[in-house]
Amino acid sequence: MSELFNGTWRLDAANSKVWDAKTENYAPDEVGEEIMTIAVKNGVEKYEVLYGDDPIITMGYTAKYDDHKWVPYEVRNITHKEEGSADESMAAFRQRINSHDGSGGERKFEVGKIYCYVRTIYVDPRTNYRVGKGTDDGQAQDVMLRRLASDGQSFVATVLHPNGRIYRVRTFVRS
Repeated sequence: MSELFNGTWRLDAANSKVWDAKTENYAPDEVGEEIMTIAVKNGVEKYEVLYGDDPIITMGYTAKYDDHKWVPYEVRNITHKEEGSADESMAAFRQRINSHDGSGGERKFEVGKIYCYVRTIYVDPRTNYRVGKGTDDGQAQDVMLRRLASDGQSFVATVLHPNGRIYRVRTFVRS
């Protein structure tokens, strides 16, 4: 059950894009580095991501596929690499990733806090979905489709905003 996704994956920024509401077009995804580890066993997905390059935000969740229970997607750690203010670093990061244009309002990255709630849906060995909802109002945040390439060496994650707009299209390669 989706064990084909097991392993470590890196963002292929050259083949990733994000919707820019200002230009009403897709723009390069400027998150910087993104490294995720996925481990699926007995229908349970353990997911951890190192999101960004400065700051580096560590987030993760553990979710059973097709369970009706919403699980917390938690911010576990934030590391700032550059000298200077952590607030300035986070503000610059939010601007780079267009956090104000995404689903669910402004993204909150606070250690020990829940980023959002998620559920995972198994479709077939190469396809699954992650559905997210907000922590404050419980409103729909996004739906992400993950589709693994037939050779198992890459996958595309397509993030759909509740308004129907494809917000991010991101390619990950096996590391």
